[in-house]
Amino acid sequence: MPKLSEIRAQFPMYDNVPDEQLLIGLHKKYYADLPFSDFNKAITYDNKPNATDGMSTTDKVRAGFGKAVSDLGQGLGQFVGLTDRADVAESRRLNSDLMKTGAGKVGDFAGNVAMTLPLAFVPGANTVAGAGLIGAATGLAQPSTSTTETLTNTGLGGVAGAGGVALGRALAAGYQGATGLLRPLTEKGQRQIAAEVLQTSATDPVRAAQNAARAQPLVPGSNPTLGQVANDPGLAQLERTLYNNPEAQGPLARAYQAQLDARKAAIAGVAGTPEHRAAIEEGRRIFAGQDYGDAMAQGIDANMAAALQPQIDSLMKRPSIQSAKMIAKSLAAEKDVALNDFGSIEGMDWLKKALDNQISKAAAPGSSIGKERLAALTQTKNDLMATLEQIAPAYKTANDNFAQMSKQVNAADVAADLQKRLYKNAEWGAGKEMGSTYQNELSNALDSIKKQTGQNRALSDVMPQTDINMLEGVARDLARKENAQTLGRAVGSPTMHSMMGQNLLQRIAGPLGMPQSFSQNVIANTISRPYDFVMKSAQPKIAGLLSEAMADPVMAQQLLTMAQQQSRLGRAGLASEKYLGLPGLLAIENGP
Repeated sequence: MPKLSEIRAQFPMYDNVPDEQLLIGLHKKYYADLPFSDFNKAITYDNKPNATDGMSTTDKVRAGFGKAVSDLGQGLGQFVGLTDRADVAESRRLNSDLMKTGAGKVGDFAGNVAMTLPLAFVPGANTVAGAGLIGAATGLAQPSTSTTETLTNTGLGGVAGAGGVALGRALAAGYQGATGLLRPLTEKGQRQIAAEVLQTSATDPVRAAQNAARAQPLVPGSNPTLGQVANDPGLAQLERTLYNNPEAQGPLARAYQAQLDARKAAIAGVAGTPEHRAAIEEGRRIFAGQDYGDAMAQGIDANMAAALQPQIDSLMKRPSIQSAKMIAKSLAAEKDVALNDFGSIEGMDWLKKALDNQISKAAAPGSSIGKERLAALTQTKNDLMATLEQIAPAYKTANDNFAQMSKQVNAADVAADLQKRLYKNAEWGAGKEMGSTYQNELSNALDSIKKQTGQNRALSDVMPQTDINMLEGVARDLARKENAQTLGRAVGSPTMHSMMGQNLLQRIAGPLGMPQSFSQNVIANTISRPYDFVMKSAQPKIAGLLSEAMADPVMAQQLLTMAQQQSRLGRAGLASEKYLGLPGLLAIENGP
């Protein structure tokens, strides 16, 4: 291929003739049968000045940026026939001087970045397959001077795009694995591992953290565990696993014992000691004797009795009152009282006692008296008491005072009954707490108290509300504990050893885009066995941290929150994942 300098040397007489005119003349004279474009391509312009002479650095950067944009336009233009490969070759020749400069290359790179960056937001761009497809399409869009170059760009683009993502993930997985191996050796790392185990164990980590933050004891001193308040099967299973691990069960065992002691103390506090109960009953007897004595002395309000005489006459004719009169006389005789006047306060009071006696027998297990008869007796007693309290206000006052003084006695009776039925050698039942048994016995005891004091009374009328709340709080506390135990009874609960190994594998598998279930298969567990050596000394500490967290929902909530808040490096890695394929794509775009 002749050089322009050699042609000039052969024709020195044309030194003053411009290069273009010289070549046109030579073409017409010697090569007229050859197209001028082919003739011109055969000439090497070795004496042409550098195209970038006189350009500033900024100019070169701008020119390089424009060159990148022009290349994309040429590549796309080739698909629709707007440009051909000769145009591409000529463009590369014209830009050769520019691309020999550093500023030109910087501008070209910047232009390619600007045009490639939007591809990072294409759905699937951060996956290996997606980056490969985008890379192949990007390579296909590059201008080329031959079919071979087009195929090469397409193939290399696909490999580079997918390779960029794969390499980025491999580096992230390697970093995660390397740092994961060292984390058990530091206190901070152990806490991070504990947080991540909680996170991955939870079925719903966010809701579990929210429930843990709201944890409150239902019985004073019975602070709940995380498994009991999170209402999360995964965390309940973890709590069960930790409790069954002798090295880790300490905090949970202490928490369970404290709960048991608190529940016993709550019931015992309501029941009181026998001496205390006897003192309360004696005080009630003394004051009741005074109140009822005053009522008997004041007698019946004659005006009110006259107004209610029709109701009184109707009441006294009822069969249940007639049968009660015989029982009342018998009961009074046992107290050396000769009962003749059933229209007096004393007579009606003995009738009430006789009805109570009949109702008690009718309500007893195995009684032959039917429900209708029992209901009739109860209704008659209630009507009798309502009438008596209207015609004898002092008697009503005595009844109200007796009922008020009886509340604490009733509560003590219910709690003492629960102790008798549920305790055995200071343990629940046969040595095991049974929430359902306690709930049934509590319901039975409360129902019994209501029957003894009148069917039409609310529970709060016969027992202090605080004592009702305390005994029902024990029931809810037991139900919460048993619910966690039920949720935690999963088949094949993981061991602490396998959980630690899975944690490391999840750190590696995560950046590689592998599912969390990978860490639980046999192959993965085999791979993690070398990790046992590193974990051997740290595992008890991490298990202890986990057990402490399960026993303290506040600590667990802090760990769950920490696990959900990624480190700065983790957040940066996640944000940059979509750009992992770009380096490979840029390498293709800057190839020629």
